[in-house]
Amino acid sequence: MKTKIKITLAAIFCAGMVNAQVSLGTIKGQTVDAETKESIPMSKVWIEGSGNINMKKADLDGKFTFDALKPGLYNVYAISFGKDTALIKAVEVKPEAITDLGNVNLHLSDGMLGVVPVIYVPKLIEKDVSKIMIKTEDIEHSLNIRNPKELFASMNSDIIIPEGTSDVIIRGSRPGDVIYYVDGVKSNDLNGVPGVGIGSMMGYTGGVPAKYGDTTGGVIVLETKSYFDLYYAWKAKQ
Repeated sequence: MKTKIKITLAAIFCAGMVNAQVSLGTIKGQTVDAETKESIPMSKVWIEGSGNINMKKADLDGKFTFDALKPGLYNVYAISFGKDTALIKAVEVKPEAITDLGNVNLHLSDGMLGVVPVIYVPKLIEKDVSKIMIKTEDIEHSLNIRNPKELFASMNSDIIIPEGTSDVIIRGSRPGDVIYYVDGVKSNDLNGVPGVGIGSMMGYTGGVPAKYGDTTGGVIVLETKSYFDLYYAWKAKQ
């Protein structure tokens, strides 16, 4: 009996460690009047995704931030007195990234308690000097979707895969120097991850954060889709 309890506790502990390693993201924005473009303070904002609903109030400048979100798709709602509810569908949160919605326009209500969809258009590829991020849509439409390595290499000229090998070379690194993470867990390769199951991909081509370990070759971080990602993707199309 004691042995079973120890095994159960160890499993829970390990699961918690794995979850803690998953890279989290952020959603931020500002509620404004659709006509005057003036900020709307203390408006109510909530998000639904990953099986949860998270609610808070914007500050006196109408700004709001949701931190520590699991990568995936979220629906974002905002409302204020005398205004219709704004809805932004299928906002994608990426690991270690800030999804900035910019101004969330709230329209004057006509008394019908309507919901006004707001269009959010993310950048095709967000990158800085050392980081490359690829969103779900680009992954789904890539000709290399069956091969995560080829898919990632096709997105940036700093990444190559020598002919006849499966080694990812980032900025002239040596074969085997690249580190892979799948859902926060360090892996030896990306083989076995089906293309349709990829939620997002991110890579460091330089300036690798210390938490990923000591490497000169770069890091590729892959997050798989969850049930809730598929559900909200379906819901957004309704």
